[in-house]
Amino acid sequence: MAKVSQAHLDARRRSILDAAAKVFAEKGVAAATMAEIAHEAGISPGAIYRYFPSKEDLARGCMEGSAEAVKAAWQHPEQVETDFRTLSRATFAELERSGADADTRLLLERALVAVRDADAALVEEFGAELQRIVRGVAFLLRRDFGARLEGLDVEALAQALYSFYWGARFVRLMAPEAVAPTRQLEALQALMEAAFSVAYRESAGTER
Repeated sequence: MAKVSQAHLDARRRSILDAAAKVFAEKGVAAATMAEIAHEAGISPGAIYRYFPSKEDLARGCMEGSAEAVKAAWQHPEQVETDFRTLSRATFAELERSGADADTRLLLERALVAVRDADAALVEEFGAELQRIVRGVAFLLRRDFGARLEGLDVEALAQALYSFYWGARFVRLMAPEAVAPTRQLEALQALMEAAFSVAYRESAGTER
């Protein structure tokens, strides 16, 4: 029996993910069935389970890729060569790529289901991810801006920036033609630069 190549397996997995993303976007994760996804992919439902043990695993797979690499960089910024400005821009550029809105819908649906169903494990997972990213944001802010942050609550600022990111994702989902996330980020970064500079000058003047 001929051995199936890795390229074939990867292509089949990709086709399943593409089909799932389409069905999830149309019906939602909760309402979608593996049979519908299999039909969209042109395979049997049983074939899907060879690649994804459950619908939840399949939903997770739909959200993996370059966006996951960016998220990992925020969670462990000390392990990558980047800075706050560069990583921020890469993050917001992701929101304008093809398929980003579908990812946002899936993430929001997962969050709503977790709260509605009181899924403690999933809520805890969201909370743990939030803490890791906020720590990463605070780390980069301190490393990049140093003394200019003196007197500021850096953790609270990191939380606010995380909230700004999710607000930008939601607004883009609701008004994609009216919102440009990268322009929003550029305006925010300019405001931060100005605010940090003023705060630093005032702090230096007080010390004198």
